[in-house]
Amino acid sequence: MRLTWTTLLIALVLVSCGDKHHGPAVKIDLKEIQKKGKLTVLTENSSLSFFEYRGKRLGFEYEIMDTFCKSMGLKMEVKVISNTNDFQKFLNNGEGDVIASNLVVSLADQRKMTYSTPYYYTHQVLVQRTGDSLIKEPAQIANQTVYVRSHSPFSRRLTDLQEEIGSRIQIRYKKDDPITEDLIDMVATNVIPFTVAHENLARICKEMHPNLNIETRMSFQQKIAFGLRLNSPELKKKLDDFIESYCASPAYKDLKKRYFDYLDVAPVEFYITKKGHLSPFDDVFKSVAKKYGWDWKVLAAIAFKESRFNPNARGFGGAYGMMQFMPNTGPSCGVFPGSPPDVQIAGGMKLLNRTFSRWKAVPDPEQRLKFTLASYNAGPCHIEDAQNLARATGLNPLIWDGNVEEMVRHLDEPKYYRSEHVRCGAYRGHAVSYVKKVFAIYTAWK
Repeated sequence: MRLTWTTLLIALVLVSCGDKHHGPAVKIDLKEIQKKGKLTVLTENSSLSFFEYRGKRLGFEYEIMDTFCKSMGLKMEVKVISNTNDFQKFLNNGEGDVIASNLVVSLADQRKMTYSTPYYYTHQVLVQRTGDSLIKEPAQIANQTVYVRSHSPFSRRLTDLQEEIGSRIQIRYKKDDPITEDLIDMVATNVIPFTVAHENLARICKEMHPNLNIETRMSFQQKIAFGLRLNSPELKKKLDDFIESYCASPAYKDLKKRYFDYLDVAPVEFYITKKGHLSPFDDVFKSVAKKYGWDWKVLAAIAFKESRFNPNARGFGGAYGMMQFMPNTGPSCGVFPGSPPDVQIAGGMKLLNRTFSRWKAVPDPEQRLKFTLASYNAGPCHIEDAQNLARATGLNPLIWDGNVEEMVRHLDEPKYYRSEHVRCGAYRGHAVSYVKKVFAIYTAWK
């Protein structure tokens, strides 16, 4: 009996120490943060939270926190966290000050952390491929296999749903704990049958995967907010005040449009293409390309792929115009959202030539052009990451076809984008198909 009580006492001490370790171990509030001059945001590499695209740091949550930091005169440090179980630990031990990872306000977690005022409201949806046998009601998911993130609101929702419908759901988890966006990609590519996601993220992913259906609701509306330490009341108050003001502002309305509603705000102005011409702007393409010694049909092929020669096109993250400039890149090339077509084309040529110069180490002209096209689409950093992975895995880092392009394909897999050789994180775009299509268009026009 003495051994039993001793064992129990040791166990209680260990549990107590564990709770203390994961609890609010540090006292860091607004005063300490202002003294440091920076706010550290814990986030994940996803389209809603934080990512890099065409040389710009983006993310719905990133942009909100960036605006908050600027309003406070603080620098923002971003720490990308791979394991969801680490968020609360890093928050409470002082490695971060705010969690920005599309958090659902949860009563179960409020013993360990607190939440900001919600900045968005969404609901959970079932992500499935389009077809004749769509699941249209939550009850129809009975006995089906659904992959979700472990320790996620989606896992909790499916567990509760089993009780509600009186049937088992085969809830499964993938090795390496891929984020929800990765699971959505797996559904789209027929690797897994179903996953569950927040509607706002699912909507973004559907634009990249038209074969997805996200119409089936799996929950009521839920609050999305930032996570903070329990002992950071002043920081919480400042952030809450900012969110209440910001969410009522035109800037927030514009932010939502750029991430969720950009396809609805792309006015089309029709231009007549003359017989025998590739576009209404052939003369401009020729004139601009001649100044740089380029074949004008390369530039025209990019404009066709980017926007179908629409000078008023709008794209994800605020991309604009015929050449789809990002907000931070356009001005450096003299292009703004209201710029006329000739200015857009001239800026596109300047960016294309600048990007081409980055790949002078690639000896073959055709391969160099493909690296350039990939960089124009994805941004140079992701292509450099793929090049580093190619080098590390024994592929030729100076050949696009069958080498670097293969590593680009893998940049949406945790095993690769969490590698020490990768600097810019996950890439879930279509650079590989973009290169193939633009090069094919150009070849057909030559």
